[in-house]
Amino acid sequence: MTAATSPVPVTPRTGRHPIVTFLLSPVLPATWRAVLSLAVGFFTTLTAVAVVTTLFSMGGSLLIFLVGFAIVAVGVEAARIFATVERWRMTLTDERPLIPHPYKPADPQPVEPYGPWLRALAEAEFLDPSRWLDVAYALVAFPLVMVEVTVAVLLWTTSVAMMLGAIALALTPWDQVVVSGRWAELALEQIRQIPDVALVITLLIGMVLLPIAASATRGMAVLHRAVVEGLLCISPAEALRRDNDRLRGSRSAAIELEASELRRIERDLHDGAQQRLVMLAIDLTLAEDKVESDPAAAKVLIAGARDQARQALGEIRDVVRGSAPAILLDRGLAAALSAIAGRSAVPTFIDSGLAPGERLPHAVERAGYYVASESLTNVAKHANAMRCDVILRRAPGWLLVEVRDNGAGGATVVPGGGLAGLRDRTEALDGRFEVISPPGGPTMVRVQLPVPVPAPPSAPPG
Repeated sequence: MTAATSPVPVTPRTGRHPIVTFLLSPVLPATWRAVLSLAVGFFTTLTAVAVVTTLFSMGGSLLIFLVGFAIVAVGVEAARIFATVERWRMTLTDERPLIPHPYKPADPQPVEPYGPWLRALAEAEFLDPSRWLDVAYALVAFPLVMVEVTVAVLLWTTSVAMMLGAIALALTPWDQVVVSGRWAELALEQIRQIPDVALVITLLIGMVLLPIAASATRGMAVLHRAVVEGLLCISPAEALRRDNDRLRGSRSAAIELEASELRRIERDLHDGAQQRLVMLAIDLTLAEDKVESDPAAAKVLIAGARDQARQALGEIRDVVRGSAPAILLDRGLAAALSAIAGRSAVPTFIDSGLAPGERLPHAVERAGYYVASESLTNVAKHANAMRCDVILRRAPGWLLVEVRDNGAGGATVVPGGGLAGLRDRTEALDGRFEVISPPGGPTMVRVQLPVPVPAPPSAPPG
């Protein structure tokens, strides 16, 4: 018997051998994409550093006059634009997309000359860590790119110069070259004395340096991408974790919203329609007892029971609709808000950017209506305001709803409160909820609701 031999494992080939890749690196497309990325980075980095440092220097010297803050903010935004260009530049060498780190949003719709929007803008510019990382990268990128360019240019020019120089010296018929002048004759004599072996060695050294230059250029591009990923981006795992946290919060908000809606329906049915039905049953029982002995009294009781039934039906209809008026269902958000503004105890003005007759998804309209309705109720109860503004704005993929008042301020989101319910309703739709209410006012409730962009209609077949 012969012993069974174990099969030799075969390693699947996943690409070129490293030595083959090294030798072919001067002609690979990835190398020339890295060269292009390095060339683009040289000019963009010089421009960005010049702009950012100039703006910061001017702004720093003018901070005492307050205008310096605006100049510094422009410098911060210039660094953010440079960071966007750098993330794009890194895709020249590696097509995998980079996920930018999140930026604190600024107020896109300033309504008052000075007010909460200015503070939101200042916080976004000066208190956003992501923007300051962009500024730090702009300063770090300058020496880094200078080193990369210096190394790449030195290696490439040395390699090409050695190869072309050796070939030119070997192919030129120096015996037929005639020069004038003592120094030229001495130089020509030195060239004629160069041995062929030295030219061959020079050519070989240049040929060896060529793949080294190509590999070094690609390696520096990879290292620079790692720096960009570390300072200007978040990892796919971190982005996935944030999406999971956001979706988990949205799901919890949706569950809590559903539970609160069930409690509201139960409370409304118990306090409203159920009491109406109990009174209806009592009236019908009394009418049944009096239908023979006192028909006139029985008729009055039956008429009252009919009114009780009509009112109970109306309350049940309101509960089923979620207390949303018919005008919201029939004419849309702007018309519904105009209706509640007309009934508000505080003078309320509607500033709608929606197109006439524009309709939004039903869930978005309901959420926007509840935000405005609950906010106006809070203004009437607690704000002691003299004026209130409801602002509607549309952007691609978003609806902005803002309720502003000039009341006492001090509104906060507390668990179980009305603002917490609005926050849960907003987060259930994956929206953004914000309350700005310093003591003394004014107060602003801002909600951004995502609006799905409808897909373009497909062409008919055939």
